[in-house]
Amino acid sequence: MGKVKFTTTLDSDLLELAKIQAIKEKTSVAKILERLLNEYLTNVNKDREEE
Repeated sequence: MGKVKFTTTLDSDLLELAKIQAIKEKTSVAKILERLLNEYLTNVNKDREEE
């Protein structure tokens, strides 16, 4: 699956915390967001299957 540029708006304090965490993890904010979005969508789909 290819990567696509995506633009959004976030709370500035939240973005600052995400950048700090990315530095601590030696990764990028984009990679953190991608991981979290994948986890979220996986959980949402599991919840729907259980209904």
